[in-house]
Amino acid sequence: MSDSLANRIGRGAAANRRSFLKRSSLAAASVMVVSPHVLGGPGKTPPSDQFRFAQIGVGGQGARDVRRMIHAGGTPVALCDVDVQRAGKTFCQHPDVERFTDYRVMLDEFDKEFDAVVISTPDHTHATIGLAAIRHGKHVYMQCPMARTFDEVQRLKAAAKQSGLAIQMGNQGHSSLHMRAFRDIIERGVIGEIESVHCWTDRPEWPQGMTSVPTSTTAPISLDWDLWLGPVADRPFCKGYLPVAWRGWWDFGTGALGDMGCHLLDPAFTTMGLQLPRRITADCETATSIAYPVWSQIEMEFDATDVCPNGLKLTWYDGGKQPETPTIIADETTGEPGYSAGGSGCMIVGKKMTLVGSTLAGEPDQMPQIVAVSSDDDNELAEARQAGRKRVEQLSAENDETSKSHYERWIQAAREGKSESLTSDLQIAGTMTQSALLGCIATRYPGQTLTWGDEKQQFAGSEEANSFLSFEPREGYLYEA
Repeated sequence: MSDSLANRIGRGAAANRRSFLKRSSLAAASVMVVSPHVLGGPGKTPPSDQFRFAQIGVGGQGARDVRRMIHAGGTPVALCDVDVQRAGKTFCQHPDVERFTDYRVMLDEFDKEFDAVVISTPDHTHATIGLAAIRHGKHVYMQCPMARTFDEVQRLKAAAKQSGLAIQMGNQGHSSLHMRAFRDIIERGVIGEIESVHCWTDRPEWPQGMTSVPTSTTAPISLDWDLWLGPVADRPFCKGYLPVAWRGWWDFGTGALGDMGCHLLDPAFTTMGLQLPRRITADCETATSIAYPVWSQIEMEFDATDVCPNGLKLTWYDGGKQPETPTIIADETTGEPGYSAGGSGCMIVGKKMTLVGSTLAGEPDQMPQIVAVSSDDDNELAEARQAGRKRVEQLSAENDETSKSHYERWIQAAREGKSESLTSDLQIAGTMTQSALLGCIATRYPGQTLTWGDEKQQFAGSEEANSFLSFEPREGYLYEA
């Protein structure tokens, strides 16, 4: 990599622009050259009509987020990534967009050029980046989970409420037809009083259960390892951390529950008004002090809500564990679709019937289905399923504001300055994320029941467990909005 390119990427184009303009002014004081997106120009949308966003993390999920934001009407004006090789494809697809490796430089020196920030980085950096963006008055779209610790989420929730900015978590299925169908079926009371909820995933797809850190080695020249670490303590680079394996380490990720819980727990939290769980008990294998367990099964007990007047027990499964779920073969005579639970899902068990589906996948067989009945009344089940299917078809045919994608809804809320119109705002999404993070902590104590106290916002009688609710970032990173 040439020195000039390293300077452009390392310090960002803002510094490069200043240098360029200084040289230009010496040569011809009357000439000013600026990027096309600043002026609009032929074939360009004027700045006043653009929704300009900066993308932080542009490899993997970040690359997908860039594409989806553009499709939703956004205009990328800055791309930031600590690994220029992993980000290379996206960089090449947008050669005129400014590039950075340090989001702090981007926010300090280029923030007048964009309205919002999209965060698609590893879990351990979400909070510091999100809070920094809010400090700069930017709307924020952050991939889930919101953060790695309970306290970080609490800070983000408070900052979002105080700022009035559009801050949304990236559990995209929340704005899908799948979630609307879940909500509709629950609200109509078809399945009867809710008795329990079961959510599962076939992840992790990365190593977990490690008992020692991998052997350190030299970081690739394309990667700024210090910036990748962000707020966590300095340590040597190890190949066992990247590119996706970081999810399995306590210091960087949130395991399978943190990764998938904000998708699969969503139907229960959205339709039932759940708050933080009162008691949590985990069963798991090879829980260690440095890594998440190979598999876990976690029971969370929730207090009563209007939808669940007797409280609720929710069980989470990962790493190959899964509840017994019904399978129904499609009936060509009645037109009833078949259903197979698959590798991930959410099952809501009612006294009369059971509802199974997912807000993660978009395949037809993942659409919420009424699939079982506790009585012998087959007609009742058939009628309920048929009514549910017709309602799903009706929802699918609608073409109004509620049909917008998760990305479109966020952009609209940000444009209109109406954070209350967000479908996955940080108050609801934050409580769901925090519940998942409490479940993660419980896997450190398999077989023990941890009791949560809302008043003190900590576990009762377990100082060690409480120590994992927060952590102090290293120098150079702030947890303030």
